[in-house]
Amino acid sequence: MHAHNVATLAKSLISRASQRLGVAAPDEDVSDIVDGSLSYPLGPHRSVPLSPHYTETTPEHLAFVVQPEGPGITPSDRIESATRSMSRIVERNFGREARHWLDGKTETMRGGGYLRCASMGARFGSSFDRNGCSESFAQYEWGPQLMDTLPSALYRIVRTAMESLPGLAPALSTVRCGRSSGSHQVSFEIDRPLALAALQPLMDQLGLGSRHAGLMSALAFVLGARFTLPPDTCMLTLRPTRSGIELRLDVNLDALPDPPAQLMALMRLQMTERPKSLQGLDRWLLALTPDGYPGPGTVSVLSVWVRPDLPARLALYLRPALFESAPTQPAPRAPAMPISAAEAAAWAAPDWAPMH
Repeated sequence: MHAHNVATLAKSLISRASQRLGVAAPDEDVSDIVDGSLSYPLGPHRSVPLSPHYTETTPEHLAFVVQPEGPGITPSDRIESATRSMSRIVERNFGREARHWLDGKTETMRGGGYLRCASMGARFGSSFDRNGCSESFAQYEWGPQLMDTLPSALYRIVRTAMESLPGLAPALSTVRCGRSSGSHQVSFEIDRPLALAALQPLMDQLGLGSRHAGLMSALAFVLGARFTLPPDTCMLTLRPTRSGIELRLDVNLDALPDPPAQLMALMRLQMTERPKSLQGLDRWLLALTPDGYPGPGTVSVLSVWVRPDLPARLALYLRPALFESAPTQPAPRAPAMPISAAEAAAWAAPDWAPMH
């Protein structure tokens, strides 16, 4: 297979990153969907074929989203591929009971009515740690059939959010299944300017009022003292958990008219009082840096999330350098040392917004 086949590049990136992070090799679980969805030549893409995801609370994990984008792939193909791949992984790693739960959650998405209405489809993602697959998920575009299929708790949360914060429109429904439990979440697009202060009433109603100041401070600081986000630049995701409702705000850096040039340095500075998080971020960035490249790629989406039992924490999505261009000089090995703020800041140019 040609070296610049996207599937080959994606699998090489996953394999090398898993070795460097010390996690179980994902090949057996994800090779089928990578080969089936990404076997086309490297070139300009409307979206990123494989997007690694860093989360501050699980820096040792290798998590990523696969976007089927090959020639001739239809929205129905994406839905069927994401659902099939997740079902296989869930049964293999978590058992038949988990697979049965998943089948119930994806029944509507597998129906003809939903498939015929799809315009974008779905994507697939998984997370891996030292013991193997820790979670798998499928992200589906919102459709008119989905509201009434939500679990009762999530249904009430969605209604509360839409009544409390003008401009919210459901955009994505994500089904997640891990070793010990499964969950369902809804993501909203926001088609008007969002003042971070305006999140307070909604967060109060969701039992997250005490976390509002921390979320607003963390996000505004990393974005260079920006307290209002322009229309269509962010998504809000809500998920009921055993600890209470989780709220995540994702900012599409590519859509911001003037993203901070030193975003990564600001992110590191915001995490100064959490040295383990900083060490984890450095290690993750090194693991995703291919030999011969100056860095792992570009930060495309910045996320801040909170729960009742967790103050504001940061996450990001990466557009890997491997899919943008080949190294232009002989390939030195990536340095085995923490990445400086100056080096990291050079990688912070926004490029792509993944779907959540």
